[in-house]
Amino acid sequence: MNAGPQNDTANFVESGLTSRRDVEFGLEALLQRPVADEFYALTSQGQQPVDVFGFVHRKTALTAQDCTDALLLDQHLRHGTEATIPAEIYCTFLKNRIGRFSAEFEWQIVAREFLLTLKANEAASAVTLRNLCERFPDYQSRLVELSTSNRLSETVIVDPTCSFGSGHEPTVELAPTQPVVAAGMPIDSDATQLDFDDPDQSSLAYQPDSFIHDQSSLLGGTEPFSQLPPVILEKIEERLEERHFQTEEHLINEGDPGDGLYFLTEGRVTILSSGQLDKAQEIARCGAGSIVGEMALLTDQPRTATVVAATNVTAKFLPSPVFQELANSYPIIGQVLTQLLAQRLGQQEHDALSGKSFGRYRIAQRLGRGGMAIVYQALDEQTGERVALKMMSHRLVYDANALKLFQSEARLIEAFEHPHIVRMLGRFKAFRSFFIALEFCDGVSLDQFVRQNGPLPEDQFRKVISQLASALSYAHSQGIVHRDIKPSNVILTSSGHVKLMDFGLAKPVDNGDGTASRLISGTPRFMAPEQLQGAPVETPADLFSLGCTAWKILTGKDLINDTRLSDIEKRHRNWQLPDLSNFTPEVAAFLTSCLQVDPKKRSVDLAEIARW
Repeated sequence: MNAGPQNDTANFVESGLTSRRDVEFGLEALLQRPVADEFYALTSQGQQPVDVFGFVHRKTALTAQDCTDALLLDQHLRHGTEATIPAEIYCTFLKNRIGRFSAEFEWQIVAREFLLTLKANEAASAVTLRNLCERFPDYQSRLVELSTSNRLSETVIVDPTCSFGSGHEPTVELAPTQPVVAAGMPIDSDATQLDFDDPDQSSLAYQPDSFIHDQSSLLGGTEPFSQLPPVILEKIEERLEERHFQTEEHLINEGDPGDGLYFLTEGRVTILSSGQLDKAQEIARCGAGSIVGEMALLTDQPRTATVVAATNVTAKFLPSPVFQELANSYPIIGQVLTQLLAQRLGQQEHDALSGKSFGRYRIAQRLGRGGMAIVYQALDEQTGERVALKMMSHRLVYDANALKLFQSEARLIEAFEHPHIVRMLGRFKAFRSFFIALEFCDGVSLDQFVRQNGPLPEDQFRKVISQLASALSYAHSQGIVHRDIKPSNVILTSSGHVKLMDFGLAKPVDNGDGTASRLISGTPRFMAPEQLQGAPVETPADLFSLGCTAWKILTGKDLINDTRLSDIEKRHRNWQLPDLSNFTPEVAAFLTSCLQVDPKKRSVDLAEIARW
């Protein structure tokens, strides 16, 4: 891989990029990809922008993702300059370049324009969102979901849910000006994980390529089959069985075993689901080129919907035994088709799991959807209590690193028993994915509460921080460092209790070999200096993050508001404590101890703070 320019930078790049460490996380991850890296090197050799379209056109062997990477980099470098190119131009070129087009590549371009615009002017978020929704109506729901965050950092953290604690701990007397909502927190795009030794780990997602298929291929122009190599697609098409249905005839019945999937070639169908209702309701209509029945095929669960022919229908049928045979021989088939599950599940309009039961749990509704998991509200049919089910996204099931993180969180909190830490009720495998069952609560994140109500008065702050300190002290006593303490990972329940949640990045205190880790995990604006440098992280790192969190809820502002890694590192190198003169001596002393650059000087007694 090209090392990339270290000194000279193209004059038209006004963002001041000078090295790999001097870019936002999103751009840095992009530069780890070979084609984007090569294009970046070219942009740094002259005074004018390089013609990215000519660059891509000349490289005939590029995959669809390679093409997209080059366009994304050009889009990033041009944004905010007179040479800015709208997303439509990139998307049109990409459609023509790769033949059959995957919407996921287009979405990458649309999403980046949105994020880059927000970075330049956060105040314009509503206008930007409305503008892009009008220009790209197919992505309206995804843009709305993306707008819940205004940071550019890549996320590996999702929104777990927690519930009421037990015991007689002091409550926090807070009176929100907005209604308390169920604890499915919005997507948290603050949290970041970067591994400079293994660039692939930064995405935590399987990202298949699209291939150019012969026009005679039945499935080659259909997502996600277009992501399969032609030789494998031919093997699938050889085993398809043609079937015909009359108007009002059922292709699939809800509750039946999943015996295969259908690819519609002619006609239209109506999809019905009863969910928790007595009568089936129409949830979708689709026609030629659509796929139905893959849910049961991929998950070994009964059919989740009924499919009825709205006209005479011709379809190609892939029987379940044939699918299993081919998937065992070619694992990429299973990896690609699970993308369908990732698209089908966690949708606001209709979620295929609503009303379905897994063991003792019956799913009621979706609470939140993040980069790594979907959180559902469910009913424990044995106890009658509400719970939260955190399901690992199917798009990550084949990602060993993502699975490790998800399972690690479950193992760490499984044995925790503390009134201010979310309690895990169990974990299980179902629907060909992995679930963590958590206590449920009604509440809002501390970050959301401060945004809605402003900074906390000092007396309320002391009640909040004492409960948070108690939770952190307990985790440290169990040999665990959280590594991602921040307001959005703390929830205020409707009863006024504080709960620490999301141990997805937590690790044992001792790294084992004592050497520095190249893996940077956490949220940069709340990271301790040693954590941002990739050094072994021990309990003092949590104290620095606790200090940043305390500052945010006391002032309503981030202590570190930079979004570029290099700027945050520079801030740490020239560290100065903020003005603490407006606080009582006790609170000022607490902040001073937490916010020391040298971890050895962070002499905070969490047990004492817990008694505030």
